[in-house]
Amino acid sequence: MDGSGRTILVGSGLKWVNSLAMDSQNRLLYWCDAYFRKIERIDLQGNNRMVVKIFIDSYHPFGLALDSDALYWSDWGTKSVHKYNMTSSVTQVLIAGMGRPMELHIYSSMETLNGMYV
Repeated sequence: MDGSGRTILVGSGLKWVNSLAMDSQNRLLYWCDAYFRKIERIDLQGNNRMVVKIFIDSYHPFGLALDSDALYWSDWGTKSVHKYNMTSSVTQVLIAGMGRPMELHIYSSMETLNGMYV
């Protein structure tokens, strides 16, 4: 764990990456970048980078979490927590008026790691 065997997945087009979320089932890594105001993803081989969501106006995405086909993020600009359904492309505000919401975490009793329930 000294970093000598690391693999760089994304080496450009990043500025203020505030949070990461891993989709282990589909082998995808998601991140939000507040400077560029977007959420992106890439596969774990470093290919197929794509923009998932672009923000306008006063958005400042900070925390990021993933649950099945839904992305959740906290936002300093709107002082809220949002949900984005990646299947339907519907975005909704779940909680508003929070000040500066930080990191998000999702816990599920059905989540598995290497075939074991955690």
